[in-house]
Amino acid sequence: MYKEITHQELEALIKNKSPIELIDVREQDEYNMIRIPQAKLLPLSVFAHRSKEIDWTKPVYIYCRTGGRSGQACAWLESEGKNAINVSGSIKALWKNRSDILLIDPIFDPRYLG
Repeated sequence: MYKEITHQELEALIKNKSPIELIDVREQDEYNMIRIPQAKLLPLSVFAHRSKEIDWTKPVYIYCRTGGRSGQACAWLESEGKNAINVSGSIKALWKNRSDILLIDPIFDPRYLG
């Protein structure tokens, strides 16, 4: 089973400038609205084809809207013999906790995060 961290743990890693590979598996339109600027966008819909773009020299953390799609990506990577860490709660948890690591576009609609 893949590992998970909380959104607070991810926030600490980013604020401490830890060397990590951060992957966002949401779709482009979701990414455009609200994102973590340090993340690389690899949508789940094309993840298997683009997973070779991941830098495995650093710990890999994956997030999405709530943690479901990122969990799928982590499970798939695990089946391929790779280890990645899922961010539980993902963007929704960061937004609800008013995280300052997020870049929020003026087009953002809070209903996206329910």
